[in-house]
Amino acid sequence: MDTSKAFLRKTNSDGVSVYSHLTNVLATLLDSQPADALTAFESVSLACKASAYKPGATIAPAPPELPDPNAPAGPIDAWASSTKKMLAAAAVPPEEPPGDDVQVTNMLFERSLFECAGVGLSSDETYRVYVSLVALQKAQGLSSVRFVGKVLGVPNDYYIAEVAGYTPPDPEEGAEEAPPPPGAPVEDAGDAKGCNQFTYFATNDPAGSWTVLPNVTPQQIVSSKRIRKYLTGDLTADVRAYPPFPGQEKEYLRALIARIVAATTLCPVGKFEVAEEGAEPTPVDTEGDEGRKPPAASALGSVKGWCTRYMGILDIGRCSNIPIEDEEDEEGNIKPKPYQQPETPFLSPVSDAEWTATTYCHGGPEVAMARSLKWPGALCAYQLGKGSLESIASLYIGYGQEMLAAPFVMEAPPPFETEPEEVHEQADLPLDEENKKVLADAQAALEEEVANLPDEAAEE
Repeated sequence: MDTSKAFLRKTNSDGVSVYSHLTNVLATLLDSQPADALTAFESVSLACKASAYKPGATIAPAPPELPDPNAPAGPIDAWASSTKKMLAAAAVPPEEPPGDDVQVTNMLFERSLFECAGVGLSSDETYRVYVSLVALQKAQGLSSVRFVGKVLGVPNDYYIAEVAGYTPPDPEEGAEEAPPPPGAPVEDAGDAKGCNQFTYFATNDPAGSWTVLPNVTPQQIVSSKRIRKYLTGDLTADVRAYPPFPGQEKEYLRALIARIVAATTLCPVGKFEVAEEGAEPTPVDTEGDEGRKPPAASALGSVKGWCTRYMGILDIGRCSNIPIEDEEDEEGNIKPKPYQQPETPFLSPVSDAEWTATTYCHGGPEVAMARSLKWPGALCAYQLGKGSLESIASLYIGYGQEMLAAPFVMEAPPPFETEPEEVHEQADLPLDEENKKVLADAQAALEEEVANLPDEAAEE
């Protein structure tokens, strides 16, 4: 049997055997299913033979044309050239090594954490962003740099970096100081209890230049909540929306970053503590027998194991209320203070309505992942490695739009002003009557003046 099958599988000069030919003929008959298969057998067999590969009849395609060296560079060439320059600059060792207190996000390690949940940047993109952050730290002399995430836009996206230790340039000589913006007072830069604790940089391409974003104002945060607008990737673009936004796209992007960072930066419960009321949280000591024991990742597979890292933003666009001084009334009693929204303090618990949590295992230590339901695209990761080393990371990749409980409805414009009442012209008095009225008023004024004169006889 095997000898017979081997005989049928012998090929000719075109590489066709009896076995393969019969297989093609039968497959063609089964696909077409003619009315008289026996009569069509010979014609199908001839067609299958004609379709066999013939090496001599094959015509080689023409060789591809070489690119013109004088042609303008395309987007791919520009991307490759800029990336090559960035990597070459990163390979040059710095003149002075950075100090031990300088911190740059280890994006390559953080990528492995978020990869467990199937999110994050690609390996090539991650390395490009990491090299760009290192270059940013060297150029600005920053003390810390953290990659916040990628805010998607139409058509260009923004890479966002959070930095500390940035020194703004001195204002130009003779430049007038800008008046304070309307609304609540702006929170100071570097204040841990405000939205301007850190400075943020943005860029469309990690191989390009980073642009510092201005400090955010409470008015901009409040206005950003009243509109929904996709970003364009141009920091100088106008924000065309209603109600009008007080600023360009760079201010709108900064307001979105303030809201996202305040709402989606989490940490494990017990990782930080507030030593004094109103002070910034500090890490809890883990050394010694009485020190804090880092929790396993499985303990953070529930929302109850997480808490907020920063204060929440109030309806007035600030993290803290405006101080109100005591005022006394006319009787000396202290007037009651107006109502103020309660502040959301540091390390507040998170709710099941806004977050979900789970754990992943990929062959190494478990990774706990918290995913925001309010801000789609925001995640926080936690891993307990060897030597009780805790790793915490936050990442946001989204369009900068908050999830709403109901469809968004744009605010209606103010009502039209009503027409004023019709003015009726008063008829003029005749000249004689008008003169009589003027004379009567003058006579009454003289009589009043005479009546008020002092009595000379009484004075003597």
